[in-house]
Amino acid sequence: MDMHAFMDELEARFDEVRSRELEELIDELTDAERASVTLSARLAGADGLVNLCLRGGSVVVGEVLDSTRSWVLLRGMTGDALVMLSAIVGAWPLGRSVARESSIRGGVGVGHVLRELSARGVDVAIDSDCGDHRGIIDAVYADHVDVALSGATIGYDGRDDACGQTVSLALAGLRRLRVLGQRWSPDY
Repeated sequence: MDMHAFMDELEARFDEVRSRELEELIDELTDAERASVTLSARLAGADGLVNLCLRGGSVVVGEVLDSTRSWVLLRGMTGDALVMLSAIVGAWPLGRSVARESSIRGGVGVGHVLRELSARGVDVAIDSDCGDHRGIIDAVYADHVDVALSGATIGYDGRDDACGQTVSLALAGLRRLRVLGQRWSPDY
């Protein structure tokens, strides 16, 4: 047996095993890294228009202006929408870009946003699991919000026909919040 050929064969087998182990390690590390990436990080890294499918089947299309751990702010053709992250059941296209998890801020919660809109008396449209409602936010509680309806129907079910009626909506059921007649912020 030629010792040189023997050593070449051993080195080739060693290199093959090492290469296979390295590929397996890369696959494991990739899976581990993906397991730590949140939807908010992928939305924050999105470039261009994204489609967000919400509970109930509605789809919101727009460019991501801001993304926190609890909501994403989109600018679409019909205006700006604050979409609750918990309401998103599908999103596309997200691509491969991802914001660092550490850069995704907690941000102000939806309760704080609702309180500020209430203080300013801003006309809003709220899409929730119990329907679409348009009016002024009357009061914000720990887990629900009261909306004084304006009488302008924005959904198909006609619940908002009665002007002056106040409806209480659970924050957990909110899907999308739109400020009517204006953009969310001049900064965006």
